[in-house]
Amino acid sequence: MKKRLLFSLMAGATLVASAQGYQDGVDNFNAGRMEEAKIILGNTFNDPSTDKAVSSYYLGCIDIKEGNTAAAKQRFDEGISANPKYALNYVGLGELALKSGDKSAAEKYFKEALNIDKKDTEVMAYVARAYWNADPVAYKKDIDKYIQKAFKESKNTEPAVYVLQGDMISSDPNQASGLYEMAIEQSKEKGEINREAYVKYAQTYFQVPVGRDYAIQRLEEFNERDPQSALAQRELAEKYYENEQLGRAWKQYEKYVQNPNHFRRDEQRYAGLLYSAGEYDKSIEWANKVLAQDSSVGPMYRILALNYTAKKDWPEALNASEKLFNSGTTIVPNDYNLYGDALIRNDRGTEAVAVFEKAIAANPDDAKFMPKLASAYAAAGDNAKSIEILEKYLNDGNGGLNDLYSMSNRYAAMAKENLEDDAKRVEYADKAIKYIDMALEKSPKNPQLLGVKARHYLTRAKNELCPEMAAVYEEMIVDLGDKDPKETSYKSDYATAFRNLAAYYVTQNNKAKAKEFFGKYLELDPDNAKIREIYDSL
Repeated sequence: MKKRLLFSLMAGATLVASAQGYQDGVDNFNAGRMEEAKIILGNTFNDPSTDKAVSSYYLGCIDIKEGNTAAAKQRFDEGISANPKYALNYVGLGELALKSGDKSAAEKYFKEALNIDKKDTEVMAYVARAYWNADPVAYKKDIDKYIQKAFKESKNTEPAVYVLQGDMISSDPNQASGLYEMAIEQSKEKGEINREAYVKYAQTYFQVPVGRDYAIQRLEEFNERDPQSALAQRELAEKYYENEQLGRAWKQYEKYVQNPNHFRRDEQRYAGLLYSAGEYDKSIEWANKVLAQDSSVGPMYRILALNYTAKKDWPEALNASEKLFNSGTTIVPNDYNLYGDALIRNDRGTEAVAVFEKAIAANPDDAKFMPKLASAYAAAGDNAKSIEILEKYLNDGNGGLNDLYSMSNRYAAMAKENLEDDAKRVEYADKAIKYIDMALEKSPKNPQLLGVKARHYLTRAKNELCPEMAAVYEEMIVDLGDKDPKETSYKSDYATAFRNLAAYYVTQNNKAKAKEFFGKYLELDPDNAKIREIYDSL
């Protein structure tokens, strides 16, 4: 849930910089990141260091994928004008011809590409890919022909062929990842880094449960071999995150966002990762950094609200939630929780009621907002309405331990409000006891719940120490056995039990029992002078 939320936060891609120039665009294209590739290649096209023939080819390929064949042809023609010796633009024109049904024209373009260097096995692989892109069934013989030709000329060492073969069987992750691995190793033999093969190996093998660690290991190797590559840094960060390695994920993203080739939306993702890793202050810092650049990035207000809620900084949580709801961002169900809870914590219960009523209207099939609405009514001072809503929710078969506990406390509050009305007080206290008993069925012998039950009996008896209260506290102590209450998570609950039992036995003129329980209390709170004085008097 959290991951789906955080990874849906990003706005459109905006490049911070591109220190690696157009090559970073090529790498992103090969990694399947079309939007990023298009932005980088477009932004760097007129840079002095850009090879316009190469950029034109990849921009043309993006145009083909977007269905814009006229723009693609123009790109390939521009690439040929920039450098008629760069073969891949002829391959691009050949692919367009195949897609239009003119195989004869395509073959002429492919021949032109291969005539530049008849031994260029990489170009042969790209010709095979053009046939595969156009129609893998109709052109199967042509694909096989060029693959075999490339293998023969390279003596089975052409990495581009292995990458193509991996793409062709990507539905079989085990087989495909083996081919990408071959491409990686063959590139190593040539002293090259095959970024495309590294990324595709990781993306493919990561789908196999036993392959996740191997995929990550390959990306770690990619990072070691190409430490300045933004693509390598980002891929590794994402795979860490997808593998639930949040600590490593945000540390890797920390490196990546320092790379000038990162995108603005990656800063948004980093802020989200920091939140999920519990690095709340850093997450707030980066969310504010994004908003300082563009205050319209509404999802960053969500990140702020999540962080401030986690830090229990309720004024700031409310401020962030209000900005989120006014930002035009698509509101998700949890946003109502953030906003409503912040309103309640800031003593604005009536406004919280309105928020949760909107949440229910927007999500009519989701019953989970009913307890929230009940809490809002309670915060607004309307316990009767709070009880009505929560009781309906529980009677419909919803809710768990916390809801039963909350319902019990709602009725206890009603009993206290009617302390002088014996009939109403007893009626509400009995319902409070009923719901705490239901909670105890889910968590038997829970000291905290037993302590609450004892206090409900105290309220029922109009705050007079009673046998029913004493019996529940005695049950708590029996369940404690030989355990030291100081070593449990319920020290304060046991302290209350000892003190109230001691006071009860005073009323029963049982000084021995009273002294016993005052003594147990003093073991937990030895500096309590008032209790010490009573203990000594006994």
